[in-house]
Amino acid sequence: MPLPDFTDDEQYLIKCVKSPNATGRSSSSMWSYLISGAVVAGFGAYHSSIPMMITAFVVVCGFRIYEERFQNKWLPHWRSIILKYEAAARGEDDSDHAGGN
Repeated sequence: MPLPDFTDDEQYLIKCVKSPNATGRSSSSMWSYLISGAVVAGFGAYHSSIPMMITAFVVVCGFRIYEERFQNKWLPHWRSIILKYEAAARGEDDSDHAGGN
C-alpha cells in the first residue's frame, strides 16, 4: 500500500498520535482544570459561597467548551486522513476521496 500524500496539518496530527507522550498531555490538561474546579467548589461549599461555586462551574464548563472547539478544529483533518488511508488500502487515487483537503 503506497503512503497517501498528506498535508502539513495531517502530518502534524499523525506525528502527534504516534508520539508516546500524546496521551499524557491531554490527560494532564483535563485533570488540572477538573481538580482546580473541584477545589474552588469545595471551598465554596465549605464557606457557603454561591459565587465561588458558580466560578467553579464556569471554570469546568469554560475549559470543556475550549476542548470541544479545539477538537472540532482538527476533525476535518482526521476525516481526510482516514479517507486517504482507506483509498490507499483499496489502491485508489487518494485525491478522489480526500473530501477536498
